[in-house]
Amino acid sequence: MTRQIQFVFPLLAFLLFSFSSCKDDVIGAGSSVLESEDSIIVRADTFSLTSSLVRGGGVTATPDSFLLGELDSKYGHLHADLLAQLACPVGFVYPENAVLDSVCLFLYYRYSQGDENAPLAINVYAMDRGTFAYNEPLPSDTAVSTYCSLNDSTKMLDYPAIVTAKRYTDSTYTSNGYVPTITLRLNSKWAQKIFEANDYSSQEAFCRQFGGIYLTTEFGGATLLSIMDLNVGIYYHFTYERAGVETVVEEDMKGLYANREVRQLNRYIWQESDLQALEQNVDTNFIISPAHIYTQLSFPMASMKEAIMQSLGTRRAYVNLARLSLPVLNYYSGSESQRTRDNWAQPAQNMLLIRKGDLERFFNDEIELSDSIAMYATLQSVTDTLDVTTYSYEFDISTLLTKQLREDRFETLDMLLVPVTVITSTTSTSTTIVDISYNQSLTATEIYSAQHPKYKLELEVVYSGF
Repeated sequence: MTRQIQFVFPLLAFLLFSFSSCKDDVIGAGSSVLESEDSIIVRADTFSLTSSLVRGGGVTATPDSFLLGELDSKYGHLHADLLAQLACPVGFVYPENAVLDSVCLFLYYRYSQGDENAPLAINVYAMDRGTFAYNEPLPSDTAVSTYCSLNDSTKMLDYPAIVTAKRYTDSTYTSNGYVPTITLRLNSKWAQKIFEANDYSSQEAFCRQFGGIYLTTEFGGATLLSIMDLNVGIYYHFTYERAGVETVVEEDMKGLYANREVRQLNRYIWQESDLQALEQNVDTNFIISPAHIYTQLSFPMASMKEAIMQSLGTRRAYVNLARLSLPVLNYYSGSESQRTRDNWAQPAQNMLLIRKGDLERFFNDEIELSDSIAMYATLQSVTDTLDVTTYSYEFDISTLLTKQLREDRFETLDMLLVPVTVITSTTSTSTTIVDISYNQSLTATEIYSAQHPKYKLELEVVYSGF
């Protein structure tokens, strides 16, 4: 038995290699393998897919960073703002004679997208209509009016802060080097209110006094900041007597942090007219984050099964290779200094292909990455002999199709292309996926649609029957 297995698999590998090498001949003529009852039949075929644009709606996800600002790209106008609770130092008590000096909001950002010299005006409001429950879902299209009245009395700055990504107000040293920092000094009214909201007996008690902050921009259409962290620093001083004769003045700062102990929400707003324009494009499909614009690929499972069963008869079907290649049309390889609004948004580095009905469960960690439900591909590049480089995502969905053909559940199998962030851990011997989350940075990926007049959206399938 062992020898037979060792013989069959090299034979099958040779056959698959032959079919992939001579695909045109195989698809046109079929396999010439003898078709007795005990033989292995190998076939190759090509199936046409359909595609469409899908709006994903607000995604419920825990942000690991925040977008702040506005960017007017060729894919539409994005406005990004954020709401955040602040974690208090539970159990801390200010000295009895503490006096407030100032309160500052610090924004630390990793990078910017768009024009780093373009100004934007940042304003800060208090969340005066309520605060987040720790376990409540917070979709990215949540209405800000639920938590903020946006009255003048809730403005926490005397004037909006005019900043640019390139000319930041400060920098902070971390283990990864200096991080650009924007420092916003709160007005005296709200500085005093935060200082007086000093019931730090529990996080819930503090949030009942101060619900959180809302950061938004009031003008600017060419810059997005990727905020990696934000916190509030309360600066104060106090005095005490040393040895009963000397009055000593001590200065101190207490931090309130937007961390994982509390909730944050990054909101994304795209103009409806921009989304409609994308939907009306016939030749091209788009996958855009954080707009929650996906491309749906529909696989004709009923007709695929019929064709495969006609070839295999009563044999049990195995899909040995199902290669889905998706060329990417909008990759920009020029210099940073030459970027324009047409190429500010670039293709996602990682793309998830997932069954449509499993999307929400996947991002809620109810199901894991599986080659029978969801898989991801990294953006690949190939340079030909003429020094022309092309980019694509390459998926092998053979396991998924084998399962779907046997389950016989769908007339059509609908899959979604969704941009994701993949975190891996690498050792000397292996690479392990630590986390896959929805991509919350600005990306735009263009691929051919099934309606394109020249390019056919097709799936090449090699299958066998035993």
